[in-house]
Amino acid sequence: MIAAAGPGGTVYVRADAGPYSFIGNRISISKGGQVGSPVTVIGVDRRLAPMRATIVGSRTAWTLPADPEAVTNVRNWSTGGDVFVLTSGADYLTFQYFDFQRTGQPFHLAGPTHKGITVSECTAYNFQRFFEHDAGTSHVDTVLTNITGTGFSKTAIRIRGDSHKVLLENITLNSGRQDGHNFATGVECNETAHDITMRQVTVTNCHDTHNSNPDRFWNADGFASEGGNYTIYREECTSSGNTDAGYDDKGTDVTNVNCTASGNKVNYKFWGPSTTNINCRALNPKSRGGTGAQMQYYVYGGDAPNVAGADVLIQGGVISDNDPNTNVFVAEAYNSVFRIAAAAITHHAKAIVQSELAGWGNAFLHGLASDATPPTITSAASVTAAARVNFAHLLKANKLVTWSIVGGRDAASFKVLPDRRAGTLAMTAAPSGANRQVIVRATDANGNKADQTITLAFGTTESAFFKDDFNRADQDLGASADWRFAPDGGGDGAPSDIAIRGQKLAIFNTAYRGAAYASPDCGFADHYVQATVAKIPTYYNGILACRLTNPSNLIGVEFKNDRIALYERTSGEFKELGFVTIPPLVGDIIRLEVKGANATVKKNGAIIIGPKATAGTNATWTWSGVVSRSFAVDPWIDNYEAGLL
Repeated sequence: MIAAAGPGGTVYVRADAGPYSFIGNRISISKGGQVGSPVTVIGVDRRLAPMRATIVGSRTAWTLPADPEAVTNVRNWSTGGDVFVLTSGADYLTFQYFDFQRTGQPFHLAGPTHKGITVSECTAYNFQRFFEHDAGTSHVDTVLTNITGTGFSKTAIRIRGDSHKVLLENITLNSGRQDGHNFATGVECNETAHDITMRQVTVTNCHDTHNSNPDRFWNADGFASEGGNYTIYREECTSSGNTDAGYDDKGTDVTNVNCTASGNKVNYKFWGPSTTNINCRALNPKSRGGTGAQMQYYVYGGDAPNVAGADVLIQGGVISDNDPNTNVFVAEAYNSVFRIAAAAITHHAKAIVQSELAGWGNAFLHGLASDATPPTITSAASVTAAARVNFAHLLKANKLVTWSIVGGRDAASFKVLPDRRAGTLAMTAAPSGANRQVIVRATDANGNKADQTITLAFGTTESAFFKDDFNRADQDLGASADWRFAPDGGGDGAPSDIAIRGQKLAIFNTAYRGAAYASPDCGFADHYVQATVAKIPTYYNGILACRLTNPSNLIGVEFKNDRIALYERTSGEFKELGFVTIPPLVGDIIRLEVKGANATVKKNGAIIIGPKATAGTNATWTWSGVVSRSFAVDPWIDNYEAGLL
């Protein structure tokens, strides 16, 4: 009939003579229309007025519970069969006015690539998937609009293959908490699908209990995308009541505008390198069971310290609830950034507002709605490097930013550390020669950007990577954006244990495992740390540290009134590598150098301990810093410095 109607023709399906029984049936279609002239398949009454034709399949009968929290176990159900199966040649087809009941998949695409498929003015009740296609099957110029689906147990609408130019509009999907088919999702993008637009799409009540096991993770999202997907745009979409995420995006270039997430375990969950939420709402997250915390926003970053994580921009909107169990912003793993620009945030006084899980290098940048001013880059644009020595340059701006390389003649020779809280431009050792150039970009909380061209010249020496003379008001050391508190899991220290007093650095009473502050990451494991002695402690007190991860893992030098000692500390256990019994004097410069497997201590430029072989403690670690230990001393050191070797 489609072939007979031809391009621009219509196939009418009688809708007012009762339902069609589809038990073991399917309609296989291999014909279609042409560009601009689709064949329309439409349900009508006897007068040819549009009317939904009802198709009833063999899926186990079900009625939507009156209680929206009621769960139905569908594990042993009959899933029902397909209705319209599109094979090769089924292109430029429009389906309108159908009502699918108790079917498996109303639409299933099976050809290599389908073009110009439109589905509109349809309803579905108690189905497995509404719009599905085989792995590797793609579709282009697809439109799904004015659709209502109630009761589904898998992905209601899946967009996969290399599908693109897809529009979803005015769609309402309620899973009805059908549980047991591992698992329901509203709209899911897979493989390399891209250029997808969704407007006014609502997904509710996708539910998964992982075989009714509260000790396992419960999945089921409203909207989802995978790592190969890109350029996804959603506008005025809503996702609520799902046992995992409202929006779970691993794709690139994902934008949500005026969207709402409410009552999901995690309202927004982002994994991709670039995600933007504009005037979106995150309301009252709710965990219904399974492992994992209740959150408003979650990002998952790089899976290793040298891997960049997600980049999320939140412009305006509302983030609100009053539950003490809610985590507002959570960054898991490494090197992600939240850019939070003028969102209205309310939360319970006991809620955790910002946290990192099992990683570090994550940044939480907050901006104002009125801030459209690009940052000002304050670090030098002309720098010097020593030939055949690793190079690192600390990038700085007049406000909190993240950094990237965006061009320059020699861009391939440089890298910016993936740590989002660092601003380190690095280059591996190179021979002397012509100057090198690179363009770096600073991006603030609002997404405002500033670029700087940096010219590197080769000289005989390289200046110190980082210095701090502590010449500022009394404060915890971490009040400076350059320093980060590195707490030990199970450690004993607090951020206030190391503080600036009288324009010098002091240490206050700290138990054995202490507290650690890391100075900016220089990017290379071969580095030094030094400081001027401000006071001689009478007992074990503080450590100048290289290859520092936390108070329990470091290589460090310690001084007191009867000795200067070199230590290696692994998992909290000290190993003394060497010592001298001549104490320093106030004003002496104590310096620790770690190069390869060897550590050396110098006083006023002369070697006093080492080189001593280490056991490889944090052999690739690139932080230096200070660690507090035991009794107080005020002041302790002055004129801190760290750099490369």
